[in-house]
Amino acid sequence: MPASNRHLSIEDTLLIRWLQTIPSLLFTSSVALALLSLSFCAFSQDIRVQLRWQHQFQFAGFYAALHKGFYQQAGLNVVLLEGGPSINPVMQVLAAKADFGVSNSSLIIDYMSGRDVVMLGPIFQHSPNILLADKAFASPIDLAREGRIALMGGDQDVELKAMFVSEGIDVSKVEFIEKQRHLQDLLEHKVSAINAYLSNEPFVLDEMGVAYQIIEPRRYGLDFYGDTLFTSGWLYKHRPDQVDAFRKATFEGWAYALAHPDEIIDLIVQHYNTQHKSRAHLAFEARILHELISPELVQIGHSNPGRWQHILSVYRRFDFATTQRDLDGFFYQEHREVDLTWLYLSLAVALLSVLVVGWIAYYIHSVNRQLRKSHLRYKLLFQNSASAGIVWTQGYIITGWNEQAARLFGWSADEVIGRSFFEFLVPKDEAERVEQNLATMRSNNPLNVFVNQNLTRDGRVLCCEWFNTALPQMTDSGTFEVVSLAIDISQRVEQEKQLQHKAHYDPLTHLPNRHYFETLLQEAPRLAARDQQTIGLAFIDLDGFKAVNDTYGHDAGDRVLRVVAQRITHLIQQNDKLVRLGGDEFALIFYRPSRAALDIPFFERLLAQVSQVIDYQQSQLQVSVSIGISLYHADSALSLNEVLLQADVAMYQAKKSGKNRYCVYDGESSYS
Repeated sequence: MPASNRHLSIEDTLLIRWLQTIPSLLFTSSVALALLSLSFCAFSQDIRVQLRWQHQFQFAGFYAALHKGFYQQAGLNVVLLEGGPSINPVMQVLAAKADFGVSNSSLIIDYMSGRDVVMLGPIFQHSPNILLADKAFASPIDLAREGRIALMGGDQDVELKAMFVSEGIDVSKVEFIEKQRHLQDLLEHKVSAINAYLSNEPFVLDEMGVAYQIIEPRRYGLDFYGDTLFTSGWLYKHRPDQVDAFRKATFEGWAYALAHPDEIIDLIVQHYNTQHKSRAHLAFEARILHELISPELVQIGHSNPGRWQHILSVYRRFDFATTQRDLDGFFYQEHREVDLTWLYLSLAVALLSVLVVGWIAYYIHSVNRQLRKSHLRYKLLFQNSASAGIVWTQGYIITGWNEQAARLFGWSADEVIGRSFFEFLVPKDEAERVEQNLATMRSNNPLNVFVNQNLTRDGRVLCCEWFNTALPQMTDSGTFEVVSLAIDISQRVEQEKQLQHKAHYDPLTHLPNRHYFETLLQEAPRLAARDQQTIGLAFIDLDGFKAVNDTYGHDAGDRVLRVVAQRITHLIQQNDKLVRLGGDEFALIFYRPSRAALDIPFFERLLAQVSQVIDYQQSQLQVSVSIGISLYHADSALSLNEVLLQADVAMYQAKKSGKNRYCVYDGESSYS
């Protein structure tokens, strides 16, 4: 570029002067490079790498490093060992049957257990490890209740077990087995779920048209590293140059594989397709793994010690790692064994002459560089978050929208940035409450957590838990930004509703159970006082039920209980509550105007309805009921426990008096 057309800033001038000093260092640098080259001598013996599973795109980086010459350039003769359901890479490496291996985040448990392993770097920033379940099993709770789960041996799938513990499930009561025929066992219903990779088995079932469920640890707050490269502590200590060279060449191979997926797919089809996968299957795998590795955002092999510490703390919380050990020995650190002290001294002298100029240039750039780093760090954390994230400002206008938000809600960033999220994301009946929550967060609390419903592009309604925090204001202009992270808890909420229903309702008749009956009784006096009503309590016991059970069996007895419950339910008023106490006993809580006479016709209708015959197979069944009734008034001196006792006494009086009748307690237990 002609100098006449270029106006150099002070900053550029200083940098140019600094660069002009570099030729004086070339001789010294060439000597240094010559010495450094001594550390990269050729390694004549084979380097054995134990893969975690059978050949597929999951190991594309290794194939690329081998066939594109990255290993050869590093002087390494690499042999790839195919994995399988019975092969544990950690055990293979520790037994010296392999020099390097591929594990996952459970490697830290091996280390904490005293095993001599060193983590060289995670390949997948997010784990693809999932449970692939029969369509009838939608959650860990479903599987724990009646499922059979096939996993890899040892601690290789401990993150999947941690998912059960995170849901409050005792893993000792879950039926885990070591997998044998993998996907075939699931298809033949020999197991209810298997460990699988998000990038692999779902494609197979989709192609077969088989319905399934994906149970993913990330949905339950467990975002761990996936495939992780490791070696033995012995090799790391005694052959550090070999470890450095292998690690570097492997990650170069991964960078190449992710940039040239079609070429690597051709390579797999030609040399490694032991599973006979189609190109479409391999392309699907490549796309999913690219998302989990995120090479555009995170350097391949990047390892965050803080994240490992978090993973360990999760395992500790679930008692998967109980021993204490310093983590320093777990992390890889680059080795250089050649003594370059004299070279460092020479470089120090040479650099001293340009130190002042370099320092000035550094000072000029430092503030901007720190800002850029902060921005990139924020972008990395935000875009790589396991949660759906949005950034918004005044007027609820969206300024940031990450990939997880696009996946969860269906809109791309281009479609939503610049719009208010109230326009499309928040249901109208939720808008006022959400706005009040956000106003409270901005005025009183830097971190606000609340739950609300959200809309998706395809019309679904999700229940999300939102974590909102205001970013520090950088100016005095009054503008602000808020980061809001969302977790879809729809499944969890539905499971909680189901558990709540199971806790409070009888599964046979779907009536409130004895436990819920106690809650209803506690509420009854308040409702009666509020509406100036009298509470009636009736104990209802079936007559002849035991004979039906003994003669026709329990299925017939269940039929009778269901029909009786339905008949009484059709007779009672909207606010009345019929409860199954257990066995053949029911209770009825009813409300009537204060001091009103007992509704005699109602109980006569009840007796008549229940005593009608019930069809069962080729037979007709018949039962009746004995009813004991007691009344509670708002101004009564009696307690509810006394009223319960009175109703019980009245019911036994009805039994003694010939059954198929009601009896009202009045101190003498009169009846009709």
